[in-house]
Amino acid sequence: MTTNPNETATDAVNRTAQEILDAFEAKDSAKARSYYAPDAVIATAGRPAARDGEAVSKAISDDIADPNFKLNLLNRKTEVAGSGDLAYRQGTFTITYTNPQTKKAENATGSYLDIFRKQADGWKVVADFGV
Repeated sequence: MTTNPNETATDAVNRTAQEILDAFEAKDSAKARSYYAPDAVIATAGRPAARDGEAVSKAISDDIADPNFKLNLLNRKTEVAGSGDLAYRQGTFTITYTNPQTKKAENATGSYLDIFRKQADGWKVVADFGV
């Protein structure tokens, strides 16, 4: 996680989002998890919401352990609250994963909304929704 005092909040949120994607692509679950706040929630179609640090870590580890897992995001909008401590990104995603029933790779597309909260060590995801 890097911080740059000359970077705008919008640029910092977008950079953080790219660093998260890079961690997923590198299959580095510890690094990916480090970008989520301790009270973060991950809610995606087809599985129960992960509502605490342990559940979020498991969701990320399960995704990364899937040999077919690949995630692409197309950001449509990033907005930072006037207070400067909350932000969101919304757009569309494409995901490749192994279907647990068929054991074959499948692709899915949908929409996402990620909410970030600024913390002492940078921007952290507090809510990650994909449908």
